Amino acid sequence: MKNLVCLLILFPLFTIAQTLKGSIKDSSGNSIPFANILIKENENPSIIVEYTYARNGKFITILKKKYQTILVEVTSQEYYNETFIIQNPNIEDTYSIDFILQKQNITELKEVVVVSEKKSYSIKKDTLTYNIDKYKDPTDKKVQDVLKRLPGIEVNEKSGEIKYKGKSVETVTLDGDNLFGYNYSLGTKNINIDMLEQVQAIDNYSENPLLKGIEGGEKVSLNLKLKKGKTDYSGDIDFGLGLNSDLNLVNNSNANILGISKNYKSFGTMTYNNIGINHSPFDYFSSNKSIEQQKEKDLVTHKIISETLFNNGIDDERANINNMFFSNYNSIFKVNKRLSIRTNLYYINDNIKLNQLNTTENKIQNETLITSDDFNTTKKPQFYRGDVELKYNTSKNSLLEYNTKFSYENIKSNSSITANQINSFKSNLKSESIFFNHRILYTNKLNNNKAIQIQLNQAYSNIPQNLLLNNQNTSIIEEQNSNFKKNFLDAIVILLGNKSKFKYSFSTGATYENTDYNSINNSNQTATNFNSPNYFEKSIYALGSINYRLNNWSIMPLFSIKNLNQQLNDTQNLNKKSKSDFLFEPSFTIRYTINNKSFISSKASLSQTPFSEEYIFINPIITNNRIKIANTPTLEIQKTQIYSLNYYNNNLYKQFFMSIGISYQKCNGNYFSNFLINENETILNNFYLNEKNDNLNLILSTEKFINELSTTLKFTSSVSKSNYKNIVNTSDLRNNTSNNVSNELTISTAFNTKINFENQSNYLYSSNKSENNSSINNKMFTNALKIKYKHSSSIFYVINGDYFMPNTNNTSNDYLFLDFSVIYKPKGKKYEFNLIGKNLLNNTIFSQIQTADFSISTLQNNLISRYVFLNFTYNL
Repeated sequence: MKNLVCLLILFPLFTIAQTLKGSIKDSSGNSIPFANILIKENENPSIIVEYTYARNGKFITILKKKYQTILVEVTSQEYYNETFIIQNPNIEDTYSIDFILQKQNITELKEVVVVSEKKSYSIKKDTLTYNIDKYKDPTDKKVQDVLKRLPGIEVNEKSGEIKYKGKSVETVTLDGDNLFGYNYSLGTKNINIDMLEQVQAIDNYSENPLLKGIEGGEKVSLNLKLKKGKTDYSGDIDFGLGLNSDLNLVNNSNANILGISKNYKSFGTMTYNNIGINHSPFDYFSSNKSIEQQKEKDLVTHKIISETLFNNGIDDERANINNMFFSNYNSIFKVNKRLSIRTNLYYINDNIKLNQLNTTENKIQNETLITSDDFNTTKKPQFYRGDVELKYNTSKNSLLEYNTKFSYENIKSNSSITANQINSFKSNLKSESIFFNHRILYTNKLNNNKAIQIQLNQAYSNIPQNLLLNNQNTSIIEEQNSNFKKNFLDAIVILLGNKSKFKYSFSTGATYENTDYNSINNSNQTATNFNSPNYFEKSIYALGSINYRLNNWSIMPLFSIKNLNQQLNDTQNLNKKSKSDFLFEPSFTIRYTINNKSFISSKASLSQTPFSEEYIFINPIITNNRIKIANTPTLEIQKTQIYSLNYYNNNLYKQFFMSIGISYQKCNGNYFSNFLINENETILNNFYLNEKNDNLNLILSTEKFINELSTTLKFTSSVSKSNYKNIVNTSDLRNNTSNNVSNELTISTAFNTKINFENQSNYLYSSNKSENNSSINNKMFTNALKIKYKHSSSIFYVINGDYFMPNTNNTSNDYLFLDFSVIYKPKGKKYEFNLIGKNLLNNTIFSQIQTADFSISTLQNNLISRYVFLNFTYNL
């Protein structure tokens, strides 16, 4: 619109000169796709005075000044140049010129020798560039598919989180612009791989250009470089339609559009499917939190009554029986050199159906108690959200940023429940979530080595919930209302600097939090179990960090000093507490860079934090037909010590990657659980003890391409051991141990033959033991085999076989899934066909096993039935 207004204003100024238009064709009468139009004066034909171009054989231009003689020259690759001269042109006339270009004679060379080949990667300063063509597979469709293949980059497919050098990436930019913020999985999940030329992994990333070279430099990011020529508008359309085993329609359709111009960049997506695919960064089926949700956990209050979630050991696309519509639009508009505006809009509407049978064998005090709950649930989430970010350079050395975000979520969950195969319940849960956040950040670059920032961050969160539970055996109707409200305000001043061999950051600020909670339980219209606590948290703090570099060494001390005041008022239960603490939180990191490919780092830290406000209520809250939750609140401080040692090596030249890490965490003072379990209900009371929990983790990840075998081997192993305490059915305080082991081996081939394969094997072991009791163990094995057959340059066949053994001691209860895909992708064409078949053996249920120190649970849920559909993709 702005460009149109400018054109209307300036149009009268342009009409004082001549107008030229015309066509450009070859000798056969076909329009030439692209040609240059050079305007010269006949007196000096070597000087170009004006320039334009022709697309699809057409051009029109208004000359900027009056000329006595005009020489128009047309050039196009593979054609001879043509000229046309206009003598004494009239400024009021429009001149129409038709050019016919002759094809140049091309002499065929007898010998052509290609000396070099494009490298698979390159390194320049802090940027490692992967050339995608060297890593992508013909079956890859989206950016995320190829990111999983890049050495040194890890992708969590469930949360969308990406790590580089073991660190979570700050964001994924698009040609240098941060279009998606923390929800970068929008781009990686939806951008077509054919648009991409390179992926750049960037060390020492700083989104704020004023802080480049001043910030501490520990952030990493990825940048997606689009192919040249991907300008204006481009995108892709996917349309998939088929039938399942019940002859019902299955659908997977989505459209993505990418707009790029000098001052404007946008990406939009619109999807619909009922085959379990989630194109959004938000997960309503499983309990996975997005990167953004993890970063904003201190701003958002809690949902006490949880909707039905599926913690699965299987791919969501096999179990998520959905009906999902998702749309999203992201844009950056650079109004001028100083001002830019970014907007992000989201909408989700889904209908998830889940049938889950949970059978639990509780081993308590030498007795065994078996319970079962059969849930038949329909979950309908709706989500609306809008973000706006303004960036204004108030001067050459100052930047003002304003971010605002508003979201509204409404989830309706209706369940039919059969407990212990006898009792029947109807459950209706309505949960809402209102979240508003705005942030103002001002940055002033004092000089080349120093900057100051002032930030104000305010957030409001409100989560009202209403649960209706109808016991159809007793006709008792219970209504549980629960409502958390939270106000958050933080103000901080930050000084950053870069001096000689070290960078530093010092800041001071204040935080205010106010959380209100209200709940009431109505049983057959009799009100009981009120809760109305109010929690205040106020703090004044100072932070400091230094990054000192000496040759290959980096030493990074960090500290936090905080004066924390807490207050808990609960007039309903006559409970009033207040507490003031002076907290000191140090951290020390040391890193040794062995070379530009590898380093060793070690870290030790102490954090002191108050407990989450989800523990502030006393009287029981009903969360479903079986579970009630209560607390014994405290204002004590939890002290957590963390120690870690890591080694990292990413040698792309030798095609070798290794990461080894060991960490130990000890928490002094914690909330422990007191379980009261009988055949009909479980009452959980969380209480504080000045006891410790600890956890030890060891993680190894290595990857090697064996050139002689044209095979890549990747091995990942994690081992963890946890010690914790609890009380079960009036027992003494029990000491418990949990051990978990996960080993994953992936083999993928790159043979110069028509057949290649990938195989991923995973072994999981869990052991939970309470003192004076025998351990509860489980072993699980899975194997995923993918066979790829290249029939021709345009036709590919893919066969998947996924095998699951939830319990290796019971081999009869195993599952085999078979899928296939036939891909027809003509070379040089913009379209693609894909015939897909999933769950060909038509498995209808899947079981998994979860263990605890006093129980072993078998979770059985229904699956998406067998389906076959044809997918058509067209790249715009």
